[in-house]
Amino acid sequence: MGLKLAILASGSGTNAEAMFDAVERGALDADIRLVLSNRPGAKVLERAERRGLPCLCIDHKSFPDRESFDREVIAALRAAGADTVALAGYMRLVTSAFLDAFPNRVLNIHPALLPSFPGVHGAADAHDWGVRFTGCTVHFVSPEMDCGPIIVQACLPVMQEESADELQNRIHVLEHRIYPQALQWLAEKRLEIRGRRVFLKPGSRRANAAVAENVLVWPPLEEGF
Repeated sequence: MGLKLAILASGSGTNAEAMFDAVERGALDADIRLVLSNRPGAKVLERAERRGLPCLCIDHKSFPDRESFDREVIAALRAAGADTVALAGYMRLVTSAFLDAFPNRVLNIHPALLPSFPGVHGAADAHDWGVRFTGCTVHFVSPEMDCGPIIVQACLPVMQEESADELQNRIHVLEHRIYPQALQWLAEKRLEIRGRRVFLKPGSRRANAAVAENVLVWPPLEEGF
């Protein structure tokens, strides 16, 4: 049985769009129950509306604190019947109450190789540090920011003369592939958390060797991604 998926985003929603596409082509076994943003006018809501997907804005500025805002979001997700939450450029720290409402079912994408360069400027921070390799990480969400168990990472070289924005754009391409893959592994009940480690159980799909030149993804992506 597939995921009953809610997608939370604050901005343009390119990762959400990648999930929409994966569902439409049959690679991701999910029923998108709700696309929710905390920012009025966020482009992700436009993307959802164009696909005919249910969407909702709950403005965090209308609430006195993080806890009351999260209670409203939890109520909306439950009303939509969601059992899994994908944070996709969602610029809010979620509370413990939020995580308790969806235990081990809240995922996030981060534009760096965690645990290096956590926070909202992961790609830019890695670029400014002068690293030779960086990438992106899909992980389970924990109460501490960008600290949850890691599901999959993609690593790519940093080019000598590229800007932080150019690097960010190359990372985005990988995000759009590894995030739907991680969600599909969850849908197939193939992810097992043991302490800080996430183990991937064998599946029926073959590994997809064609990712991109000079890019490492581990665990490997599978057919359809």
